[in-house]
Amino acid sequence: MSGITLSAGVRQNLLSLQNTADLMSTTQKRLATGKEVNSALDNPTNFFTASSLQARSNDLNSLMDSMSNGIKTLEAADNGLTAITKTLESMQSTLRQARQDKSFSTQSFDVNDKSVLSLSGGKQVDIANLSLSDSPNGKKATVTSSAAYTGPAVAASTSAATAGAGARAVINYHDDLGGSTISIDGNDITIGAFTDATDDAASADEAIADIQAGLVSAGLDSQYTVSRDTTTNAIIIESATTGKDSVAADVNLGDVTGTGAGATAASATYAFSDIQAATDVTGGGQTINANNDIDAFTSQLQEAMGDSVVVSNDGTNVTISTVATGSTALASQVQLNGPDGNEITAVSAAADGVDGATVSTMDAAVDEFSVTYGNATANITVAGGASTADTLASINSQLQAAGLTGVEASFDDDGNLSIAAKDPASKALSITGPDASAIFGSTTTDTGAAATNSEKAVDRFVEVINSEYKGQLRASNDNGKLRIENLSTQDLSVSVDKAGDGNKTTSTIGGNTVRADLANQFNELRDQLDKLADDASFNGINLLRGDSLKITFNETGTSDIDIQTKGGKSINADTLKLSDIEAKTLDSDETIDSLLGTVKDAVNTIRSQSSAFGSNLSVVQNRQDFTKNMMNTLQTGADKLVLADTNEEAANMLALQTRQQLSSTALSMASQADQAALRLF
Repeated sequence: MSGITLSAGVRQNLLSLQNTADLMSTTQKRLATGKEVNSALDNPTNFFTASSLQARSNDLNSLMDSMSNGIKTLEAADNGLTAITKTLESMQSTLRQARQDKSFSTQSFDVNDKSVLSLSGGKQVDIANLSLSDSPNGKKATVTSSAAYTGPAVAASTSAATAGAGARAVINYHDDLGGSTISIDGNDITIGAFTDATDDAASADEAIADIQAGLVSAGLDSQYTVSRDTTTNAIIIESATTGKDSVAADVNLGDVTGTGAGATAASATYAFSDIQAATDVTGGGQTINANNDIDAFTSQLQEAMGDSVVVSNDGTNVTISTVATGSTALASQVQLNGPDGNEITAVSAAADGVDGATVSTMDAAVDEFSVTYGNATANITVAGGASTADTLASINSQLQAAGLTGVEASFDDDGNLSIAAKDPASKALSITGPDASAIFGSTTTDTGAAATNSEKAVDRFVEVINSEYKGQLRASNDNGKLRIENLSTQDLSVSVDKAGDGNKTTSTIGGNTVRADLANQFNELRDQLDKLADDASFNGINLLRGDSLKITFNETGTSDIDIQTKGGKSINADTLKLSDIEAKTLDSDETIDSLLGTVKDAVNTIRSQSSAFGSNLSVVQNRQDFTKNMMNTLQTGADKLVLADTNEEAANMLALQTRQQLSSTALSMASQADQAALRLF
């Protein structure tokens, strides 16, 4: 208070007491909070540094929950993989049990040397009329052509009416070809003006000469030959390649006046009811039966008229559209001549009665048939124009390529083609296909007989069955009877014509029920595998379903890990290539071995994924430990900057309390001195 005057001694003691009180207040606050620095006013540097360290520690602490959840998610996935591994091991055990099981059903039959057996079912068994050959040496199945065979009929180079040895592009001659430019396989070829356009044959020969020169210039002369049809003067461009792989030249008549610029689209529409009553179309062609099916008629007419037209229908009317060639209108190509019957004749763009130059293509002449021996089939194509040796080599090469190593083709001295088994065997050889009957006549199937060493009929049947149908059936002599063992889970039907007189007795040999039951068990385990994978989730994340788990390791998000199955694929039966199996799948030991290999691969895949997840788990756990240690370091560092030494602060408080008492005493004494001076007055 400004009105009070203190002596120097009192004031000095008062200031000392006030300072002590301030120090005591600070010390008491430190003891209460445990911190030496409680605000930026205490120590700005330490306060803000400690705050930064503590904030980072808190940020890292917020990531610990994510890491813990990640670890649990990985543990859930590992639980699933462990269970799946056990399931796969059970599947392996099931297959091994099936592999070891030999409880196949058998039945015995009375047979003699005249008996005929027919068997079907079981392990893809299809045996018709199995009998013993009159000769112990057996019989080779053989099918021979009905006449000398020289390959498919090939048209002469001077005829465009039928197919040639190579694929053909046929240009229907027109005098507009003179002075035009055409394109063959993308190469422009100029045809000079004709000397005498009224002489079609001579003009066609001039065009051929120009085309040949153009092919030489383009380097195509070895690929194509060019000739003239002596009847129609059509120009024939034939590929040097023969057979089914032969491709016709790509000919474009874009610059020919009769087909190029200026041509306009033409179309005509006919009521299908009129077509059904029509007779023919002007020009040559082929007859098509209209019947009552407009779609079938449309398809057949389109095929007959070729690519130069488009045939369509709206359910009631048939529309035929084309590009008019020169002065020729569509009406001159298609014309209905009054009701009379159910037939209509179509003419193609290259047929008689159509003006203008046109191009048509024709596949190479080939013969096609299929050879089946046992369970294997080869599709044979014979090219035209080949020598006998080349034809033979081609057929045998195709047989070998298709896996029919037990069959070969040959020609006899009369030129007849034979397809025959190399060795005697109780197998059927049959020839089918488009040209089978034309080449081989009505006899296109023959069955061989295996060679035998035994004298008794039963033993001979045993030899035949065990040699020809090994793996499908097993035969043995059961006290003079033929015992047949069905090596399958499927029923086997056996018909026995004991006397060979057509009187058959049919029996059924049941399938292996043990293997069939094991197949069902395998499928149940497979289903459980998928269910285990579906249930291995934690907090909505299932790594086994291909879900992705991202765990962040630092407060800035620059360090993290993405955890997922390899390729992001779900782990289930399908991705492990484990399919449901049928009972007959376990018929063959070889098939079971293959399945065991597949299951083993699946086990290896699961183990590999377990290893990958284990590595991921180690990374997360290491980061978790690192983060804990880092948080401890940050908190310790922050504490050292702001925490107080309580022992030191307690000692300071005691000293300050002593000082306060002394200061109070000194202040009291100073006041008493002032009072003593006042008594003098």
